[in-house]
Amino acid sequence: MKSLIKISTLVMLMALVIPAHSKQPVNVIHTRNQYQFVFKVHKEMLGAHIEVLSEDGKQIDAQQLMKRKMVIDFTALPVGHYTIVVEKDGKSESFEYIRYWR
Repeated sequence: MKSLIKISTLVMLMALVIPAHSKQPVNVIHTRNQYQFVFKVHKEMLGAHIEVLSEDGKQIDAQQLMKRKMVIDFTALPVGHYTIVVEKDGKSESFEYIRYWR
């Protein structure tokens, strides 16, 4: 009887966890530091091109994604709206980051 309860509990937990995986290739992770933008990508997005653009469209920074997780620190940048663009093989996602005055 105990094993039946354990098995049914395990099956129920698996059913709850499986749909929780994101279908998006890029997942934004929330952090306590308000000046950081953190995201994690699926394995197929490794090597993607990352760009940080200012609100007037100027490129602030660009680099290639070498690991699945990336932290972009906006501490040294002035107050404003920024766009983070992740591109690879025709797939593109963009995120908006707003740097507020403290």
